[in-house]
Amino acid sequence: MNLNGFEFDKRTADALSALASGKRLPHAVVLESHDDKAADEAARALSMFAVCQSENKPCGECPQCQKAFNRAHADITYLKTTNKSKTYAIEQIREVISDVYIRPNEADCKIYIFEHADECMTTVAQNAFLKVLEEPPQDVSFILLCQNSRRLLPTILSRCTLLRLGSEAPPEGDVLDRAEEIVNGILSPREYDLLLALRAIFDKERSGEILGAVALLLRDGLAVLSGAKAVQNHALGTKIAATLPRGVLLELISLTRDAQTKTKTNININLFATWLCGEYRRISWQR
Repeated sequence: MNLNGFEFDKRTADALSALASGKRLPHAVVLESHDDKAADEAARALSMFAVCQSENKPCGECPQCQKAFNRAHADITYLKTTNKSKTYAIEQIREVISDVYIRPNEADCKIYIFEHADECMTTVAQNAFLKVLEEPPQDVSFILLCQNSRRLLPTILSRCTLLRLGSEAPPEGDVLDRAEEIVNGILSPREYDLLLALRAIFDKERSGEILGAVALLLRDGLAVLSGAKAVQNHALGTKIAATLPRGVLLELISLTRDAQTKTKTNININLFATWLCGEYRRISWQR
């Protein structure tokens, strides 16, 4: 993905490039960031990629890119709240559901961008939106911007590709070693190897840091799949890419980030490690 002209940190740039490694965007993407401007720029870059007419997408020069950059493209819709409660009205969601089945005007696809989705999409609106997420038209993509993806319904998240944006300090020393053991455990056909490796998170003071490193290593696999270089461990990134498909990797990364958040709560670490092992195995077996 050509990100010239955008000022993304390396982690965000790698994540966006991995997401756009195919010919088109996933049908639904959640961009989570505490920086609204960064999320908005990421959505702009993805929408430009989706409509660009060049081989090196997004080129930033073709008419489609220019219109997307200036938020003036007929096939890119930015959803904003219109009522006093600053939430998306159910009528807006119904209008989107009707509009997605109308062919694009200029591009080969249509993009719908929901700003502050976690704050502005009520449960009723999300349930209505779920209907189109379950069976979306092939030429439509949705981008949901939020600060906290956990405010979205699990049924929504399960049908979206989640990207958490922002820079992160690289793991070092023993933390990276423990994370590499966990990743090798995920790749191993023996569940015992993963259980053994997950003993590292019994150290609650470092468990979040270790799981953060696991997510970065899994992103190395995505980078290799997209033709980019691995950041943390090239050999392991190559092994991951050869073993796990892109969709499975995205699920594993999302699970790992959710697990990292849970380590900050008062959890039973033994039950947590068992649960995490089971979830890693369930997802990784979708090969």
